[in-house]
Formats: sequence, C-alpha cells, structure tokens
Amino acid sequence: MELIIEPQFLFLDEPTTGLDAYTAESVVQLLKHISSVNNRVVVLSIHQPRYSIYKQFDTLTLLSQGEMVYHGRRYEVLEHFNRLGYACEEHDNPADFLLDVINRCEREMKKQSNTKSKCYQNSIYSWYNIVSQN
Repeated sequence: MELIIEPQFLFLDEPTTGLDAYTAESVVQLLKHISSVNNRVVVLSIHQPRYSIYKQFDTLTLLSQGEMVYHGRRYEVLEHFNRLGYACEEHDNPADFLLDVINRCEREMKKQSNTKSKCYQNSIYSWYNIVSQN
C-alpha cells in the first residue's frame, strides 16, 4: 500500500469495519508498519477489536458520553482501571473488558442522577502522564 502524499498524521474512522478478522488484522499491521517505519502518527477509531489487533496499539483514548475516560499507554490501561476497582480477568480480551466497564459506568451515572462515576476519575491525570512523558 502506498500513499499518494506523505502526511505526518493519518486519521482513520473505523478502517476495519466490514472486514473479516484476518484482513482486519492485516490492515492494522500495515498501519502499525506505516507508523513506525515512516515515523507517522496514525489515529483511528475502532470498536471491539480482537486481542491480536488490540495488542498492536501503543496508546488508547477511551471516550464515553463525549468525555475522556482514559488516555494513556495501552499496557497501563488495565492497571488504571484496577486502581478504580475494576479488575480484568486473566483470560478476558482487554478491549471487551474495557467496553463492559465503560457501559457499567454509564449505568452507574444514570442511577446516580448523572453524578460522575469513578470511571471518570483521574482521566485528566492519565492524559497528563502520557503528555509529560513524551
């Protein structure tokens, strides 16, 4: 795959939607390659990726109801939610776990008359950590 121009940033909205699992993983591998070899920033939205795709991400930004729930390194996200009282089971797909937690937090907010759920705690701290370490 070649790009006609060489953009510094590549923004993609659900590039794997409608693809079978093998092709979706191939697309993400290609994007990872473009990012690392060509020193490009690739930002993409994706819903419920399988684990083989999820583990290729460097950074995650999780949104709920238009607000940031987490922004940081992929390998730190489970620890972040564990500190908030949400532990991922050993054999769970982290992407599925995160979606379940965010849905649970949305339900908690509705029950508490839109009071911020603990899922939203420290989201600015997560953002600060990733920015200050780069």
